[in-house]
Amino acid sequence: FRNLDDAEDKSFEVESLPTAELEYPNNNACEKFILLAPKDKDHYNPIMCLEQSLYTIIDCYLTPAQKALFGTLPTDFLYDHTPPPSPPSSPPPTNTTDPTTASASAPPINPLQDPNSPDHLRILQRAIRRHDGPLFLSTLEILNHLLRTLKYPPLPSDVFLPAPPNALTSSIASWTHAGGIPDRVLSRIIDETYQRSVGPNVGKLNRYEAFSSEVYGELMPSFTSDIIAATRLTSSSLLVDLGSGVGNVLLQASLQTGCRSYGIELMEGPAGVAREQLGQFRKRCRMWGVRMGEVELEEGDMLSS
Repeated sequence: FRNLDDAEDKSFEVESLPTAELEYPNNNACEKFILLAPKDKDHYNPIMCLEQSLYTIIDCYLTPAQKALFGTLPTDFLYDHTPPPSPPSSPPPTNTTDPTTASASAPPINPLQDPNSPDHLRILQRAIRRHDGPLFLSTLEILNHLLRTLKYPPLPSDVFLPAPPNALTSSIASWTHAGGIPDRVLSRIIDETYQRSVGPNVGKLNRYEAFSSEVYGELMPSFTSDIIAATRLTSSSLLVDLGSGVGNVLLQASLQTGCRSYGIELMEGPAGVAREQLGQFRKRCRMWGVRMGEVELEEGDMLSS
């Protein structure tokens, strides 16, 4: 980012470590993101992470009327149908545009949106495309204010009346009747956790003897979901992973189904990262207002444990 109106403004330079906060669904939950992009597009991009989490919150936690306050979600987000971990359970888009004819430059129109109100999400996307730092920050503050208004409704004038609930976390109850946690929420929690706990520790995971029984590997979330479906895991199930690595399967299953999970890992590197990832995963679940099943991790040999 940069200040398009002031070439002398250095607040968005690397040395200044520019940051922005995003409100998450649960009470007292927010996160600070550094506003810098990696040189390698395959590396973690905090701006993209913030953007995707914001879109997921708006898409999965809000009613159509509430969504209209924020503006228009990007078309590429609405029609990003990567292999889902479970049957789609998030509210369908209010628009019926054919994804084969939609384009990023012409997002679907929200019929509930006041044509005279600013489209905050489009303004945010414009700020990102133009690398306009001040516009990005000011628009994000408006979006955060809207989220806080839904999270913390005004207290009733009668002090004996209960405080109104958080509208975002209240919406979670409807997921039970729609097939469980929405795929996008599940994917964001998995991605956020992985980026913060596994990604920075890749070096610890490469210390193994090639072509031995101790080779470390990971399963993709979509394949893990296939396993969960094939084994018909439920909240009353117990999942045991003998050679659990960094714990990806255990964590996903515990959140997706609510089952109890136990894993044991022989190698010190992956076992240590798994413990760190479990702590991060629990934190993420609280931020998103969702519950996970009990997870127990052990470092050791499954033959002697």
